[in-house]
Amino acid sequence: MSQRNPMNERYTTEERTGVSRKSAASAKPKQAAASSVIIKPVEKTPQQKKADRKAERKKAQAEQRELDRKYYKPDTERYKRLRMFWWISLIGAIACTAVSFLARDYLPEVAAMVILFAAYALIILAFYIDLSPIRKERRAYQERMIIEEEKQKKAAKAAARAERAQQSHQKGSGKNQNRHAKAAAEGAGAQEAKTAEGAEGATGDDAPAEEPKKGGLFGKFGKK
Repeated sequence: MSQRNPMNERYTTEERTGVSRKSAASAKPKQAAASSVIIKPVEKTPQQKKADRKAERKKAQAEQRELDRKYYKPDTERYKRLRMFWWISLIGAIACTAVSFLARDYLPEVAAMVILFAAYALIILAFYIDLSPIRKERRAYQERMIIEEEKQKKAAKAAARAERAQQSHQKGSGKNQNRHAKAAAEGAGAQEAKTAEGAEGATGDDAPAEEPKKGGLFGKFGKK
């Protein structure tokens, strides 16, 4: 094994020339934990927002179609009256249009134009009645029926809960009755056993005791 040079600086001086390496455990990170993680803001793009609005609109339209299918014709007097006015306006518009075209040769031009304008006015009135008052009456009827459905569902749930509670109470009462009947039967059996034991003891006490028989040779001679 080769010998180190005795004239080396670390052997000739008393000062510490080297530097000790620090342990990895004492090293501190230069940046905070998870500082390199980039969190993107949860913001939807315009296309996503447009798709969400379209989906919500389709859902609302589907719900409205379902309501119209179930509750399209209210049973109120106001709806019946509005519907009658709508039919009168529509039939009057059709009649005025037919008269203005068919009787053009027999009527003055001004009268024909007045009848045609009346037909247009009746058509507009029919559209207004159908789109505003009748629709409002139908919406009010649908909201009222939705509230009634909610009340019926709540009442049905309450009745089901009460029925389940009553059934569980009846089951508990039946178990208690069976337990009491079993305990009473066991008590009756124990009492009968005690009574039987007492009767056997009394019979043994009343029976006469038998005299012991004398045996042996001297016993025989004594009898003779």
